[in-house]
Amino acid sequence: MKKHLVSVFIAGAVLLLHAPANAMVVVDRVIAVVNEEIITLSDLQREETLKKAGGGQNERLLLEDMIDRKLQMAAAKRAGMDVTDKELTEAVADIMKRNSLDDKQFEAALLKEGISLEQYKAELREQMTLSRVFNKYVRSGLAVEETDLRAYYERNSGKYSLPEEIRVRRIFLKLPDNASASQAAAVLDRARTAYKRAKKGEDFVVLVREFSDGENASGDGDLGFIERDHALPEIEQAARALKPGEVAEPLQFSGGYNIIRLEEVRNQVKPFEKVKDEISNALFQQKLENSYRSWLQTLRGDSHIENRL
Repeated sequence: MKKHLVSVFIAGAVLLLHAPANAMVVVDRVIAVVNEEIITLSDLQREETLKKAGGGQNERLLLEDMIDRKLQMAAAKRAGMDVTDKELTEAVADIMKRNSLDDKQFEAALLKEGISLEQYKAELREQMTLSRVFNKYVRSGLAVEETDLRAYYERNSGKYSLPEEIRVRRIFLKLPDNASASQAAAVLDRARTAYKRAKKGEDFVVLVREFSDGENASGDGDLGFIERDHALPEIEQAARALKPGEVAEPLQFSGGYNIIRLEEVRNQVKPFEKVKDEISNALFQQKLENSYRSWLQTLRGDSHIENRL
């Protein structure tokens, strides 16, 4: 404990010694101790600037993230996973190449974001190191078994449901162009006759061929499966009130009278093979997060941490 207090005292002294004599002194303070290292208020403020977090409401979460990073960096150092200067230089060169930037353009782009080249390199070195240690202690060895994928699919089949579909048949009786009242009445009378016979249970396909006009006359009236939201509003509305096998009264739309029979309502689920990769990614991500949390808990349990914010 004395060792930690000495470190805190020295850090505070350094901050005061470097304050300009004629400047307003803003007192910095230690807000966290992580083993032998400290995090100051100014460190947190720099982090807020870099992350563009802003506002005090995220400060605690941001500080916890900084603590976690220090613990991971320490783990990387113990494992000899530090990024060398050569590796860092090569990484920066690769980034410039992929963005088609030379040295001057790259530095100018960084300055535009308010970051110096040295700051960027320090951040990049940390990210490369964290990636290495993450892959070694968190990602390594993780896999999702086929049985887990199928079990998840069975438990959550509702998530993979396709839109409800309806299959309908119709008898279509065309109204003549500019039909007179008597002509319209005659067509309606035929439609009502067809409807009554259908209601009595006569073969609907036979009725289609007897009563339907135009191209419908030679077919079976089957419109196939249609997503409910993609059906004509009149067909959709009529089908809503029907059970499979039932027939709706004649409806006037599409230039004539229509008699709709609901054949089937289908609720399909996407096949397992179609969603296998999606499930695999989701389960792997879940395992990754659980592994990461468990590892962080171990690091924290083996460390001395003081959060003073």
